[in-house]
Amino acid sequence: MKNIEDIVDQALKTEPSFQLGTDFKDRVIKAVRNRERVSQKRLYLWMTLGIVIMFGFGYATFAYFLPSALENLKGVQNLTNQVVPMAVLIGVLITIIQVLDSRLIKNKKLHL
Repeated sequence: MKNIEDIVDQALKTEPSFQLGTDFKDRVIKAVRNRERVSQKRLYLWMTLGIVIMFGFGYATFAYFLPSALENLKGVQNLTNQVVPMAVLIGVLITIIQVLDSRLIKNKKLHL
């Protein structure tokens, strides 16, 4: 029994002999970037899906509660004059919010 304990103690005292490859750092960085890329794509997919659902819910709400408001949008000219500027404004506001969120909040959390 003493012999086995000595062997285990001796094995634990010796350091394992291994070396990291010269490209280890590059492989780790590549793996992290790939995960970030997949995560970013998934985030964009969920954001797009959320925006589509929000617009669909908004349209359904208008159609159900205020059907007379949507009757004014039947003509193509009225649609262009009323909806397109509002859609552009909403898109610009969402972009501004995302940029501010990225620069003011997310970057500060990363540096803590």
